[in-house]
Amino acid sequence: MTVFELVEPSSGVTVSRRPPADEIPRTRQALVAQWERSLADAGLKLPEGWEKMSTNQIRTEYVSQELANAGPPPTGPAHDPGFKGPDN
Repeated sequence: MTVFELVEPSSGVTVSRRPPADEIPRTRQALVAQWERSLADAGLKLPEGWEKMSTNQIRTEYVSQELANAGPPPTGPAHDPGFKGPDN
């Protein structure tokens, strides 16, 4: 006996802690500009010696700062404020 279950695709919104690849600047100049804005949002400035960093290092630092600026991931109550527990 084989049992199949038809499931509707989820219509929920998925949240990623990583910016989509198409939102990450591709050129060094654009990366530096975005990283500088992201740092400014956190009250920081470009670190001393950033000019010597590779483009990949700058990209990594930019994405890390964007994640830091986004804050911690949402908790259960933020996802479903009316949820009382698995037994309710």
